[in-house]
Amino acid sequence: MRSLLLLCLLLPCWLSAKELVIGGTLEAPLKSLDAAARPYGLDVDLVTAIFGALKVPIRIELTDSGARLTRNAKMGEYDLLMSLSHKPERESYLIYPKQAHIRHSWHFFARKADLDKIHYDTLADLKPWRIGITKDYAYTPELSAAEQDPDYHFQQIPLNQLQLRKLVAGRIDLVPMSLVTAFGQIRKEHLEDKLGYLPKPLKTNPYYHVWCKARADEQTPALMAAYDAELLRMKQDGRLKALYDRYGIPYLEP
Repeated sequence: MRSLLLLCLLLPCWLSAKELVIGGTLEAPLKSLDAAARPYGLDVDLVTAIFGALKVPIRIELTDSGARLTRNAKMGEYDLLMSLSHKPERESYLIYPKQAHIRHSWHFFARKADLDKIHYDTLADLKPWRIGITKDYAYTPELSAAEQDPDYHFQQIPLNQLQLRKLVAGRIDLVPMSLVTAFGQIRKEHLEDKLGYLPKPLKTNPYYHVWCKARADEQTPALMAAYDAELLRMKQDGRLKALYDRYGIPYLEP
């Protein structure tokens, strides 16, 4: 343990100036592009703070497609991906750190006019309703199994940011989304009077910034240890919560 701590402290001194390419999907308020196409958001600020402290240069690339992000990660175009939950099949091409940076609580969102009509104790209660899902998103094993059941009415699209717009337009009746992501878009698009969510959560999961095996090298284990140490310090000294507060996101201990 002492030698690992010493290694983490010395890392910025001997680490090469290799630039890390960090990929992510567009998902306000975590990661978005401003009018000048510059990345911003909680995730962007967090990786900038951590790797800035470690004196490691980074470049952030955002895409609107989860499928494209996964494909590029497997092909070695990224060093890290931002904000992914743990999924066993992802371990074939990703390496997870010890520290999570956010805890997502997922709920089914619906039009406010329909909230009193929809009963949800078990997933089977939702069979009469049209449910929007996003390609390559990790929901729950139960929901993944239900996708193969013809008694359900699923509609799959590749772009998560289109789901709430489909919901408002009446093309679907429900969509599972994290509170952070959904409320970021609801506030941005002024949908507060139109949309709400069912109180029972679909799932609550920690999310991580993860390393891509295709680009990992001999420095990766030490860099991951240094990342974990700095993120833990941010949790302990309040800097992580301050980032949440900056973006108006409720802080749930990761």
